[in-house]
Amino acid sequence: MKRLHYLILITFFIAGATTRLHAGHYKSFKVSVYTRAYEVEKMKDLHWLDSTWQVISSQVKVDKIYLKTHRDLLIVPGKTLEQAKKYFQDKGVEVGGGITYTIDESNDFETFCYSDPEHRKLIQEIAEHTARYFDDFILDDFFFTSCKSDIEIKAKGNKSWTAYRTELMTKAGMDLVIKPSKKINPNVKIIIKYPNWYDHFQGLGFDLSSGPRIFDGIWSGTETRDPSSDQHLQNYLSYNIVRYFENLRPGHNYGGLGGCRRFPYGDGPLCRTTLADDVCQSP
Repeated sequence: MKRLHYLILITFFIAGATTRLHAGHYKSFKVSVYTRAYEVEKMKDLHWLDSTWQVISSQVKVDKIYLKTHRDLLIVPGKTLEQAKKYFQDKGVEVGGGITYTIDESNDFETFCYSDPEHRKLIQEIAEHTARYFDDFILDDFFFTSCKSDIEIKAKGNKSWTAYRTELMTKAGMDLVIKPSKKINPNVKIIIKYPNWYDHFQGLGFDLSSGPRIFDGIWSGTETRDPSSDQHLQNYLSYNIVRYFENLRPGHNYGGLGGCRRFPYGDGPLCRTTLADDVCQSP
């Protein structure tokens, strides 16, 4: 029987998931925290880290935390990662990593250009950096590309954008992330998280036939958003997505991660998505 695995996103981020891992503090589920690179970078300040953690741990018993190493060209220094990792391990909390491959999320979700030599070099360096500190890490939703630079247009040639991008991202996953990471850390497990975009996957480079088989596993995007926001995610899109992903590679769908936000983000209630239901609460 699968156990519910709840991931908490603080400004950090919230998510829900199933997992085959043993239960921790709770009988039927595990609780994890998934933190953005912005908050991980702040963990260099132990006072900030400890005071924030006291608030969280006083309300819920946490089994695991995922520390993102990169987002929007912010790369968290190794010294900060080591300090944060030790802090949580000393408290008996498992620690994993995470990567969001964005250049500037605020600029219409600006992604890397995966045929650009300079971008490719940085993409690989981020993966290697993460593998040095963690035995498992999650690639967040943004392992895709919407880039239409001159370099990409030339590389695409006569192919459709869909054919070009799915081939490009499959090779990038293997050559820039998986192989370099496992060379640095042979024990590392790399999970790719797919968002719940359904008919938009392939157009941005997500190949759901090859991707689930080259990575060690997948996580399911269970996000919902305000339908009028940039991502146009309707509230019902998460209902069947876990079963859909489970059938891409049976036995390798390790969880669901996502949150539903009602905008404006800072003022309205924060809506947290789990596999079971949506729980809305005031911030």
